[in-house]
Amino acid sequence: MRLSVHHVTRFTFDQPSGHSIHDVRLTPKPAAAQRIVSWRIDGPGKRSDWLDGHGNQVTTFSVAQQHDHVEIVVHGIYEYSGADQWLRYAETPTLPAPFWLRNTGLARHDAGFDPLIEGLAKRAAEPTERVAVLHEVMKRVGQRVAYKTGVSTVETTAAEALAQGAGVAQDHTHVFIACCRRLGVPARYVSGYLRNDDPELHVGRTSHSWAEAWVPGLEWVGFDPANDISPRGDSLRVAVGLDYRDAAPVSGRRVGFGDAKMSVEAAVRVVD
Repeated sequence: MRLSVHHVTRFTFDQPSGHSIHDVRLTPKPAAAQRIVSWRIDGPGKRSDWLDGHGNQVTTFSVAQQHDHVEIVVHGIYEYSGADQWLRYAETPTLPAPFWLRNTGLARHDAGFDPLIEGLAKRAAEPTERVAVLHEVMKRVGQRVAYKTGVSTVETTAAEALAQGAGVAQDHTHVFIACCRRLGVPARYVSGYLRNDDPELHVGRTSHSWAEAWVPGLEWVGFDPANDISPRGDSLRVAVGLDYRDAAPVSGRRVGFGDAKMSVEAAVRVVD
């Protein structure tokens, strides 16, 4: 299967800015059965490329002149073949698995998550049982948090999403990660792409997100709680982090006054 990506992020300032900087984490990390056919990231100003502490490739665009908007565009094509049940990666981990147990940020957990993981702690500690347990956690998250747009923001925490019982893929991912870490299972946030031309999938008009959990013997295994599936070859990873903030596709800061608005539109389509 071959898929195309057209992803536009636009920032509009109601007062001109003299300097803005935007960090873009949208360079693919293909799995073993995936291949990047072409990939281009376009943006304004001076460009630099670097690697962050989580091993993500970052492209920074710095605009040092008067401007009232910034537009960053991704054009890409990727494909996959094979029948693996989960995405496998040949990379060497940049951080040890226990790092991903940190109880912090948007995926912070507390006793409020205990009902979601009731009866699972003992099995989660057994390597041979862990995958089955994590699928059960994913199922429970989907039952407790309905997929619904417009009820959360990029700053909504796992606890808030669980309390309101609704959210989007980002919220499902944070709740799943919080449950994993409370069980003592290292887990991390993944941002990436998934086709949004399939009405059976819960994918917004932006990039997608899911989680990866550490399983001894298998290493990082993906879980997409918004769709109750393990990510397949059509899920393309671009960044990982403790939560959304670490793996945000595009983040920025600027010098100036007034408000800024961000709009995002992504089309991920199967192509011949």
